[in-house]
Amino acid sequence: MTLLLPRRSGVCLLLVAGLMELFTQSASAAAASAKRLPYIDDNQQCRGQPLPATVEHLTGEAWKLDAKGRQTPLQEGMPIDEQEGIKTSPSAFVSLSLGDGSRVVLPSSSQITLHLNEEHSIPQVILEQGQVESYVIKRASDHDRFQIVTPVGVLGVRGTHFRVRNDDGGQALLEVLNGHVAVNRDEELSRPRSARSTAKRTQGPEDDEVQVMARQGLRIQKQGTLTPIDLLPAPRLLGQAGQTGNVPVWQLIMKPIEGATRYRAQVATDAAFLDIKQEQFSSTPEVKFSGLKALFYHVRLSAYDAQGLEGETGVYDIFYYPRTTRVQ
Repeated sequence: MTLLLPRRSGVCLLLVAGLMELFTQSASAAAASAKRLPYIDDNQQCRGQPLPATVEHLTGEAWKLDAKGRQTPLQEGMPIDEQEGIKTSPSAFVSLSLGDGSRVVLPSSSQITLHLNEEHSIPQVILEQGQVESYVIKRASDHDRFQIVTPVGVLGVRGTHFRVRNDDGGQALLEVLNGHVAVNRDEELSRPRSARSTAKRTQGPEDDEVQVMARQGLRIQKQGTLTPIDLLPAPRLLGQAGQTGNVPVWQLIMKPIEGATRYRAQVATDAAFLDIKQEQFSSTPEVKFSGLKALFYHVRLSAYDAQGLEGETGVYDIFYYPRTTRVQ
């Protein structure tokens, strides 16, 4: 077997050589040979394959779904490959790391399936239920995109931080926090540009495509004009309170935001919010947590508008020390 690689891709060559050596020396060479090797992209850069993804953090109960939908209890470090998926329980949080450096976070009651365009190594996250929050690395070429596929549209991304979720009415909601996202209801866009028909390309820009910029949101419907709107600003934390007892309660108090219909608060042990421990929703600017142990937490606050779009986030670093009532 001969591999022809550019000279400046020495690191990639070493990675490939190392993998090939493992294939020949390992007793499980047949299984290892199925691992996707690093590749050289159109810009002559060595790139890691996005799949399989790896379960980086897990809080609560979740399951891995194989290609036939069979469930296996999820564990940290478990690989999730092409045609496989994840389903989270009502109190679970899961973060995935892709081989290209991107991250995907699934909150409670969510389900996704992973796909991969082998020709261009484009990962696709099929959002079956709930929500995903994505941190996507910057991508250089037009066809080299990370994609989120919803029932009503395809989201193409080259590098950004965004959230997308399905609602009960068969619509999808998108909020872009950094970078921008291209949204199109045309299913043709789930394939790379080189795979689209010439007749399709000669029609000019698609009428249904829209660019959603940072600090904008979009409700994606099957019909009608796609019109991004500005997101609500991040809530400001005014203070905190609590209750003592066998199950201490931690209360966060926010400044009300005009136009907000409800509020959300998350606590995580890492600044990137990949390891989320709890989240709470409230119709008032006050949220309460219980069952948290004494620890330094990162707290993220946001508010929802009348369309159901979640706004920008404010992050606070707080050391929480629950006081319990002593029995004399």
